[in-house]
Amino acid sequence: MSVLKAIFLAFLVVALPSAAHASLALDRVIVDMASDQPARADIELTNEGEERMYVAVEPFEILHPDTEEQQRIELDLGSENTLFVSPRRLVLEPGEKRLVRIAAIGARPAIERTFRVRIRPVVGEVVGEDDGLKLLVGYDTLVLLRPDSLTGQLDVQRKGDAVWIRNNTNSSYEFFDGKACSERLPTCRELRPNRLYPGEVWEIAALPDEKIQFTRIVEGTAQRFEI
Repeated sequence: MSVLKAIFLAFLVVALPSAAHASLALDRVIVDMASDQPARADIELTNEGEERMYVAVEPFEILHPDTEEQQRIELDLGSENTLFVSPRRLVLEPGEKRLVRIAAIGARPAIERTFRVRIRPVVGEVVGEDDGLKLLVGYDTLVLLRPDSLTGQLDVQRKGDAVWIRNNTNSSYEFFDGKACSERLPTCRELRPNRLYPGEVWEIAALPDEKIQFTRIVEGTAQRFEI
């Protein structure tokens, strides 16, 4: 999954009509707990609107991400050896900034673990005869807990009009700035970005004579990748 998949969730709710607009902003939507960094991070929340805002923070673990077997497991306060997130509820006055702390509990895993932390405004019951429509925007932030060290390698196979990339490592790779170029074509094709999780296979349509190029990143290290 690419950065574009981690941007936001939108929630439509009915509320009292008001000229004020409550807007929640985050300073990041991806937290990458690299092996050479502490397994904790802060996300800064800002109320850019003119109303008091009530915010819920809800962590989940994602099993088998980006596959048909994907599962989203909610982490309650009693969950062990997972992820510590605090606070779970907070109030933001107009213009106020607050931090949400995210920290891994226990030893780093042998294979990368994937989490989502949903941060969303919430409202109470509507009171009044004339209800208006308000758009509240929440975020589904991506949290990656990396293993102590990178092991394995990417396996690339090319056959006919397709290229397959299998991630046989223990960490996810992000691919972006992708192009497919052929001497027979006047311009290169742009290829969609993607995050390839451990064990996941990515199929890319490509003509036999097209050269595939990407920039790939793992744990903050970027390399040019050609097929």
